[in-house]
Amino acid sequence: MSVNVWANGPGTPGYACVDARLTRRGEWSWPWQDRPVTTQDQDYGQAGWDIGLNYKGLGDLSAQLSSLKRQDWTPGKGSSIQQGEIRRLAIHAHGNAGMLHVNGQGGPSLTAKRIPSMQADLSRIGLMTVNDAAAPAVILLVGCVAAQGKEGTALLTELSRLWPNRKVVGFWTLGYVAGGEMKRRGADCTEAGMRDTTALFSGQANDHAGEYWHDLKTWPWASESSPQSKVAFNGALVSGRDM
Repeated sequence: MSVNVWANGPGTPGYACVDARLTRRGEWSWPWQDRPVTTQDQDYGQAGWDIGLNYKGLGDLSAQLSSLKRQDWTPGKGSSIQQGEIRRLAIHAHGNAGMLHVNGQGGPSLTAKRIPSMQADLSRIGLMTVNDAAAPAVILLVGCVAAQGKEGTALLTELSRLWPNRKVVGFWTLGYVAGGEMKRRGADCTEAGMRDTTALFSGQANDHAGEYWHDLKTWPWASESSPQSKVAFNGALVSGRDM
């Protein structure tokens, strides 16, 4: 059995719920014994996640993943998540073209050129994911325009060399998270997910949020198959336009 982890980074909207399974709001009641969950995407959150965490920087993310406790609802056996168990990992952070600000706006950003200096933490992160060329793990760099342009492609392909047999995914347009819409009822945390939008410029996503937030076809949840994604595998771009 494998585990799917959503990791919210510094300064990102919302606060990830530890139990990242998506609430089924139609059957919501308070109080409840067992929170109703759904495996279908909704306009308030993306389904398919098991564990949510909140990290302060790349080193903190590496440490948390390496010591991740298995929860009652988490697939698998044993008290801790072991190396090679994570099937899907979303690393949520702010971004710019070719950059993911995993250490916050004031710290060093993850770029293709900085991978060697961050290799120790990145390697530890990669080891927690499934190493299987036939059924590869998916590591999503969930940040605005991080995969945009040649710099973005280089970030994805270089990471896919460091993380062999994993799909490394980024997005060349702005992402969008509506913290208020995604807040879990009865809890001080937000459901997982980021929308893959058609917006390219700062403020453009905000301008269209009212029109597209409830439209999962135009603004789907970000994934390796969503329209503005790029996917790298073993050092090569295998999906998505080199935008």
